[in-house]
Amino acid sequence: MKYTTTPANKRLVAASGILLGLTAMPLQTSVIAQELGSHVHGLTELNLVIANQNVQIEFISPAINLLGFERASNSPEENKLFNEVLEDLQAAEWLLSDQLEDCQMSTPVFEAPEFGSHEMSEGHEEHEHEHEEHEHEHEDHEHETGDHADFRVQYLFDCRSAPPSNFTVTAFDRFVGIEEISVRWIVGRQQGVSNLTPSNATLSFD
Repeated sequence: MKYTTTPANKRLVAASGILLGLTAMPLQTSVIAQELGSHVHGLTELNLVIANQNVQIEFISPAINLLGFERASNSPEENKLFNEVLEDLQAAEWLLSDQLEDCQMSTPVFEAPEFGSHEMSEGHEEHEHEHEEHEHEHEDHEHETGDHADFRVQYLFDCRSAPPSNFTVTAFDRFVGIEEISVRWIVGRQQGVSNLTPSNATLSFD
């Protein structure tokens, strides 16, 4: 997937440099208090920045949360599942439903576990070229994944109007392996951390 940098996205990318500071924010719950760089099954990370009418969301998850396994696919059914997950992650409906449907979306970062390329069905071949564009990003972050397999996707939204003041995260409905989502967010001059679960999936910026 090609990514074209618009003036609005340039502003957002510059503002999202603040996102790096999220890792230094104090964490308030026992689950989030774990080092988020660690690989914890059932737990995913969401980093979010809203700047004016632009939204940046970074999603990081162990592969087992989305696939149910963390190894090379060994059956046509597992190959099909891997391809379906890739297709879902290329869009954002699985995460936020249609809450940002009026925004133009791009995915400048898309990282998937390398084991997915070991055995590919025909349906996966169309994604191979897209992933080649991000191959250097895989290499840059290879040390972060270590022996584990992670998905990492960054979404940029260029919206026509101000984004909503809260989001209902629908990832739990799509992936039952996601038990908790630890969120670090920056909205304007405010910042905070939240812990979402299937029974508490609304992200409010208070």
